[in-house]
Amino acid sequence: MTAPTNGAAGIIPAVAHYYMQFVPDAEEVGLLRYFLTASAIGILYKENASISGAEVGCQGEVGVACSMSAGGLVAALGGTNGQVECAAEIGMEHNLGMTCDPIGGLVQIPCIERNAMGAVKAINACRIAMREGEGHKVSLDQVIQTMYQTWAGYAVAVQGDLARRSGGERN
Repeated sequence: MTAPTNGAAGIIPAVAHYYMQFVPDAEEVGLLRYFLTASAIGILYKENASISGAEVGCQGEVGVACSMSAGGLVAALGGTNGQVECAAEIGMEHNLGMTCDPIGGLVQIPCIERNAMGAVKAINACRIAMREGEGHKVSLDQVIQTMYQTWAGYAVAVQGDLARRSGGERN
């Protein structure tokens, strides 16, 4: 499972591990709800925008995986559909505009760290959504469209500023 892509393959498994190891009374049925919900959220991104880093930058990989994990974790914890949507939206909102920024032409350097941070953001997005009252201002549909439009406004550059500033020019 690449969840949703190889560049973001660590987020969904990391949050699943968190659920099973650190949530009291975690059950396999909760884990099933986690994966099914995360998959459904991923389909929304795939059908309405993109999950490709080449098409929409790292926000389409790490951001989408974070969003999928956040919503999935709410489902695993027995949250409402509204809380699932809220968590998924928060998970993406805080990844908007993230570009692909390979150092030395290797995506592994930023991807590994971004996967770790994406998992932490997903857990926190879940916590926020589970405690937030009614009236969340931004819908998941709105953030999906914003992600797609955000990238359209950027100059498409395979090599971002981090790679240039670190001396890791692409080979």
